[in-house]
Amino acid sequence: MKKCLRFLFLILPALSIQLSLTGQVDTSEINELFDMSLTDLMNQEVVTSSRFIQKSVEAASSISVITSVDIKNFNYSTLGEALNSQRGIYLSGDRNYSYAGSRGFGRPTDYNNRILVMIDGHILNDVVYGSSFLGNELGINMKNIEKIEIVRGPGASVYGSGAMLNIINIIMKKGSDTDGQAVSAGAGSFGRKEISAIYGKRVKDVDISLSGIAGSSDGENFYFPELDAPETNNGISNGMDWEKFAGLQAKISRNNFTLSGILTNRSKGIPTGAFETDLTGDVRSDDERFFLEASYRLDIKNNSSLLFRGYYDDYSYSGSYPYGGADLFDRSHGHWAGSEIQYNLKTGNRNVLSTGIEYRQIFRSDYKEWDNSETYFDKNFPFSFLSVYVHDQFQIVENLNITAGLRYDQYSIYSESLSPRLAMVYTYSDASSLKLLYSEAFRIPNMYEAYYESQSSHKSNPDIKPEKIRALELAWGHRINDLFYGSISVYRFTMFNLIDQYLDDSDGFTLFSNIGKAQGTGIETELRYQPEKNGGGYINLTYQNAKDIILHRKLTNSPDLIIKGGWTYPLANILFITPEVFYETGRATLSGNTTDNTVLLNLSLRTQKFLKYFDISFKVRNLLDRKYYVPVGYEHAQDQMIQDRRNMFIQLHAQF
Repeated sequence: MKKCLRFLFLILPALSIQLSLTGQVDTSEINELFDMSLTDLMNQEVVTSSRFIQKSVEAASSISVITSVDIKNFNYSTLGEALNSQRGIYLSGDRNYSYAGSRGFGRPTDYNNRILVMIDGHILNDVVYGSSFLGNELGINMKNIEKIEIVRGPGASVYGSGAMLNIINIIMKKGSDTDGQAVSAGAGSFGRKEISAIYGKRVKDVDISLSGIAGSSDGENFYFPELDAPETNNGISNGMDWEKFAGLQAKISRNNFTLSGILTNRSKGIPTGAFETDLTGDVRSDDERFFLEASYRLDIKNNSSLLFRGYYDDYSYSGSYPYGGADLFDRSHGHWAGSEIQYNLKTGNRNVLSTGIEYRQIFRSDYKEWDNSETYFDKNFPFSFLSVYVHDQFQIVENLNITAGLRYDQYSIYSESLSPRLAMVYTYSDASSLKLLYSEAFRIPNMYEAYYESQSSHKSNPDIKPEKIRALELAWGHRINDLFYGSISVYRFTMFNLIDQYLDDSDGFTLFSNIGKAQGTGIETELRYQPEKNGGGYINLTYQNAKDIILHRKLTNSPDLIIKGGWTYPLANILFITPEVFYETGRATLSGNTTDNTVLLNLSLRTQKFLKYFDISFKVRNLLDRKYYVPVGYEHAQDQMIQDRRNMFIQLHAQF
């Protein structure tokens, strides 16, 4: 803590002197950042809820938006970090991947397969594990994001399997928004280094947006008392928490045609002894993700259009897991292609109809496990599905809309599913509404859950069934006055045929099965403060009760109470100062223990532009250097894993 404070006292005067000497501080940025009124801020146009553009106040979902200004002020470096500020969402990490829980539901090591993550409407979840990436493995330059739309609750009626808890849509900036080049370079604690670049331009009727990011980190060193034995290096893990990542993103548009894609790669050392691996040597995981999508919108009339979309995706993973003098490896690969036709019709202000059909062919969904002498598992499980959906939003009386939706999915495996949705939305002002929401969703078991087996530790379960969820929510959002906006959501969900991993005491093997019926009840409330030209802030509170209603016990990895708050304030036309605080109660672990209550404080600083092109950002995460833990899965000897200690990162930005 003393080192951190000493660094702050050193950097702040230096920045102030530098900015004063140049005499070229661009203070107009203060006005640019806070020129959005509270009404505009809380009632932005969104597209994720129903696949057509509408005001967020009218959307048939409980929806939040993280803007590019939020990302810049709070200096969010990953998607997970940005989501962690949102009500009802909380993070976990096993020193390999980042995980998000929502509304009290977050199964350890579920690879985020109940949350859909998209870029400009393209689903990123893979077809092997159903996983979605939240950390550096996502490989997205956060500075090129226009906004992030978060839809809470089931959304299978719009997006199909996996849309159980949240739908996260990352909307990238257009080239015309950047209108030039931007580069950044930074360094920080634990050997962290990062560079990024953005190019954006509109040339005649062609809009081009390109962005890239690359970075590396040495990571932390650890001592795990659970592994304190000679054969596991006496619990000491040094130099194994490293990470290297890179990503490219591109979008080119001309009139109604868009071509977009990403290419990402991440390699991560695994320092925890997971899967009984050594605490020395090359224990690692490697992930690669690629997609290319082309879309064209045909405007039939002023009030109707057709959207044609085709895409190709590829995902690959490989792992190295040395243990006890042997070398174990695994690998998975998924590649798939699909197409969609969507028809939209708007009849005045009274009716908006959206209907479509989608087909996807999964060519590969495989997994292989082997060592130096033998192959233990090597199988491929291709499949396909066809989906038809329809959504209709119609006005009953002035300011009262009804949205009804239905999606039918037919899979070549696991039969078929029908996902309904019904919402009643009463809007009584430009930024105030009352919503009554009902929705259902499903998730088919992924290849790993159904078919993977290991001779020494895990059993397959090909008879596993899809899990389903039903949710009811009452959401109220109200502009209190020109400065304050408040919201309250009360919800209840029930999850059937819950797919979860458990330990079979009869043979000591783990397996995935439909073992539970979960129920969650909670309330989320938030207050936002947005004065014109002078910063702004938020505070939100979540109380949630998620339990297994068959075993009559609380779900693991589920805090009862979460409180978050953040504030941005421009100081003396030189700095933006942004503290952010988090509190949550303990979470139950798989072995029946409970983690401690946690209080965390982050602090971000960012200068105004100087020398016309430059600004500097600085962030301290876990400023108080709290030692805190979260529950992890059965693959670990530890039942709770230590999270990041205090770390700092400073970055220089230039935009031309």
